[in-house]
Amino acid sequence: MGSGSSKRAVSPKSAQSTTNSPQTVQAEEFTEDKSQRVVLVTGCSSGIGLALAVLLSHDADKRFKVYATMRNLVKKDALLEKCSGVVGDLLNIKELDVCSDESVKAVVAEIVEKEGRIDVLVNNAGIGLFCVPECATTDAISKVFEPNVYGLMRMTNAVIPHMKKQRAGHVVNIGSVLGVVGTPFSEIYCASKFAVEGYAEAMAPVLGKFNIKTTIIEPGPVATNFASNAKAIRDEVDISGTDEQTQALLKSALTKMYHSLTNYGQTPEEIAELTKKALLLKRPPLRLQTNSKYRPDQVAAKLSDPSGNKIVELSTSYFFPEQ
Repeated sequence: MGSGSSKRAVSPKSAQSTTNSPQTVQAEEFTEDKSQRVVLVTGCSSGIGLALAVLLSHDADKRFKVYATMRNLVKKDALLEKCSGVVGDLLNIKELDVCSDESVKAVVAEIVEKEGRIDVLVNNAGIGLFCVPECATTDAISKVFEPNVYGLMRMTNAVIPHMKKQRAGHVVNIGSVLGVVGTPFSEIYCASKFAVEGYAEAMAPVLGKFNIKTTIIEPGPVATNFASNAKAIRDEVDISGTDEQTQALLKSALTKMYHSLTNYGQTPEEIAELTKKALLLKRPPLRLQTNSKYRPDQVAAKLSDPSGNKIVELSTSYFFPEQ
């Protein structure tokens, strides 16, 4: 990580591992580097972003200096309450709207000016949508794609040039199992997460040449207010003109979704713990599925190599055979 010193340097060929989950790795696979990483996390007002900011800023070895960002600082109280002892030292809270070019550029420039680098970018900000897809307006679709896809790309575009200069870094995208396997009535959300999968997978071979690691965290159901935010958008979608059979199917799918959340849901803290472990791996995986209980048969059928590293290796050798 860091500024790319020899202590931190890793061969580009070994930048990604074949390990699928930090839960299964041996102790020697974790880095012994105790130097402090500058971490930029989006969407920290609640959920996974909040939990990750709290966890990293309270690391016993003080290996992380966290810039926790959110669109509206009015929502910072939950973070302040849990991090009062480290605010201003190991945790800095910034207003950042991933949907604004000006906001993103300003915050990234401010961090680089102060710290001289950004070691880790965690693209977490996002929102869901559960609805009948043909009823969704362009505006409703945009409310999902703007943070989930364009915002993520906007953040990555702003940070990557600095990581390339450092010749070190780690881009972590909070994706979803729904970016691996499709789910009825989550078509728009799935499309946004499939876009993230393709974007990260395609970018990984190039970034690897600069010793920049890429990881997609793929949770299943997570117990956050994410579902309520998704419901709020769904309620804006008029399905009154939809046929009765489709409405019945929607009701059944939503019942299944809440059943999965109740029976298989992980807490944001669990996802944060696994994400932290991925940050500390010498060779983190491209894909990290956090929940082995949620649709494992479908995921296995979709991905014969769940880590995703084989495709990175093949793409690297195909596009860059002489480098």
